[in-house]
Amino acid sequence: MTQTVGESADARQPGSPPTARVISILELLAGSDNPSLTLAEIVRHTGFSRATAHAIVGELVAHGWLLREPDSGRYVIGPGFVTLARSARQSDHLDRWAGVAAHQLSERFGIAYFVARRTALDTITVADHVVPAPLAGDDPSPWFRHGQRVRLRPPICREFIAFEPARVRAEWLGTAPLATRDRLREVLDVVADRGYSIERMTDDHVAMVEALSSLDTMSEHLRSRVGDLLTELSVIDYLPGELIGDVAVVTVGAPIRDAEGHAVAAIVACPNTTLTADGLRELAGATCSAAAAISAQLS
Repeated sequence: MTQTVGESADARQPGSPPTARVISILELLAGSDNPSLTLAEIVRHTGFSRATAHAIVGELVAHGWLLREPDSGRYVIGPGFVTLARSARQSDHLDRWAGVAAHQLSERFGIAYFVARRTALDTITVADHVVPAPLAGDDPSPWFRHGQRVRLRPPICREFIAFEPARVRAEWLGTAPLATRDRLREVLDVVADRGYSIERMTDDHVAMVEALSSLDTMSEHLRSRVGDLLTELSVIDYLPGELIGDVAVVTVGAPIRDAEGHAVAAIVACPNTTLTADGLRELAGATCSAAAAISAQLS
């Protein structure tokens, strides 16, 4: 039996069939395949009774969400709906969406999460963060407090670079110490393929990130030298053959990408512990799914 739009909507929202019916009609008329429909066509597509469909479209017309063409009697999307849709699209909901996702993931896995937002060409800013109550008294990652800025400098923030064009990747790699560039280049390919970065630095991780964040207060020469030394002391990410058995994971970063494919933000999990390979895949998969869902809203 072929399922109608109305039946599908009611199945999605069993608690509120009237709401589902309204949504079904709006989705039907907002679709590019149906620029205008008669009441009879709406009834046929949705499976609603004529009386139900007539009552709903009448209310939507009254609120300006639909218009009825006087000559043909066909219904089309109205200016009220278009204005609301335009306002929603122009609003910057990214921080809120990502923040909600981070809080949900933190509750699910019992670990800290934060949202990183690209706020300048070479700067990442923490837009939101959450630390579960059992960890709040001894926050293992004080560097990701709200508003904290981190320079987009090798080797960190790889999830923001891995999906960029070759020219941008090359420029970023060119600021890394020569001895680390081959591994970084390979790691960027891996991050782009699997969809997330893994930070595997050890106990000095917090001190290193704080140092990288404060380099702007130094002279250009000293900033470059200190950054190079810190990079050389780190072990950069995991390649596929290294993800065997238990692995030490500080963070897992999944990018949120805009319509052009650029990483504009990231949802970052902070397990800061040793995980099994299966545990890492579950955590990374959930984080990537949340980031991908937000990315879909930006396209």
